Amino acid sequence: MKNAKKIILVSVSIAVCVMLIFSLGGCAQRVATKMIEKALEQSGAGDVDVDLDKGEVNITDKEGNEMSIGGADLPKDWPSVVPVSKDIKVQSTFSQTTDGKKGWTVVGNIDGSAEAIYQYYKNELSGWNEQSDFTSDQGDDGKTYSYQTSNDNYFVTVWVFEDGDEKTITLSVNEQ
Repeated sequence: MKNAKKIILVSVSIAVCVMLIFSLGGCAQRVATKMIEKALEQSGAGDVDVDLDKGEVNITDKEGNEMSIGGADLPKDWPSVVPVSKDIKVQSTFSQTTDGKKGWTVVGNIDGSAEAIYQYYKNELSGWNEQSDFTSDQGDDGKTYSYQTSNDNYFVTVWVFEDGDEKTITLSVNEQ
């Protein structure tokens, strides 16, 4: 878990460099990629592989923990029992293993209504054991919807944020 956190912290701090990498061509981009890998490895993240593909940054450490930033796809091993709405445009994904248990997080933008996505997850996960259900309206500061549920295998947290035209979701799934 510490390594995953280090990867995230270092990755955020070098985000500006990553943006510049995408503007570089061929050889310069390969050199910049190697520089990012070295910086992550020296930060204590261990051996990492940085892959720049289709405007994405994909980072994998030696334990198989993954982080993807920018127009990302779902992690390959995302649990199929937790749907991802077609109205979510995935922006970044994270997966990690802690004490032998997997965890996954998807962050994305929402097409359509924030409340509709919130209701979608309440309906899709309705047979599960509801742990928490919370809605907050801060007026001009937007709305927040939170839903947590579990079954014998997974604990799911859905956070939906709406502030003006900006609607985002953070969807986390953790093995129990």
